[in-house]
Amino acid sequence: MAGGPGGDDNRVMRYHGSFAGGGRVPRAEAGSRRCIETAGRGVRRRTAAALAAAILVATLPVPASGCGYHVGLAAGLTTAHASSVPVAVAVHAAVGAGRLSPLADAPPPLALVRANGAMRTFSDALASQSAGLPAVALVLVEAHLWGRIVTGSAGTRFEAHAVGPAGGDVIVVTGEPALRALLDGRITWNAAAAAGLVVVDGPPGDRERIARALAEQFS
Repeated sequence: MAGGPGGDDNRVMRYHGSFAGGGRVPRAEAGSRRCIETAGRGVRRRTAAALAAAILVATLPVPASGCGYHVGLAAGLTTAHASSVPVAVAVHAAVGAGRLSPLADAPPPLALVRANGAMRTFSDALASQSAGLPAVALVLVEAHLWGRIVTGSAGTRFEAHAVGPAGGDVIVVTGEPALRALLDGRITWNAAAAAGLVVVDGPPGDRERIARALAEQFS
């Protein structure tokens, strides 16, 4: 039987939406488009949520005498360095894009040992360039964990789990995935700085000296 107005052809294929030229879009195609649009919105929402989580981690208050591994142990509160948010977002984006390796899940005590170990290794690396360099305060944005690298007459020492920077310290802000990539030789200091994965702050002259030393060490 030939299809005509109101015949089988019209019953088999219904239409929904329209083309720019006035034609109609098959309902099945319109449904596929809606599925694609819905999936795209879901990806954007998940990406925004992950970025928000990175920002939240970088801005949560933590105990003045501790870090994010010891939340609630002290009454006083402090906040992250001003560069913590952009560094946290840059690190998150680099991990998501596969340019940095994600951290393995670990209980807080083990995560603290791991982070302190990476910071101490960074201190040892800087010590080889530290003749006459100013003190450095290093902070990891994931848990606001501070450590200080101080050079004196007896050499360079690392102060783990510091309260924060001392007056005049040069401050280095980064995340643990970026720090580990530097220590493993998977990224250079200049590349990390250009990508916003590390930020050096402090008095201009001292800041430039530390940045030069780090660029030479992690080249």
